[in-house]
Amino acid sequence: MPTVIEDVKFYTVMEVAEALRITPQTVRAYIRRGELKGQRIGRPILITEKNIREFVKGIRDSQEEET
Repeated sequence: MPTVIEDVKFYTVMEVAEALRITPQTVRAYIRRGELKGQRIGRPILITEKNIREFVKGIRDSQEEET
């Protein structure tokens, strides 16, 4: 369940991993490489819904270019 701060939904690395059906380590790798934007708020890394949508859109766009 996302954390909502000022009407912005934030998801944990684990929640993003489950939603995208990848491992949390892969999510962290995407963040380290700058492919997915995440913010450390306190201890956890949180990812906004907007950043997840942009990331998924980027993947889809790159797949379309390959075909």
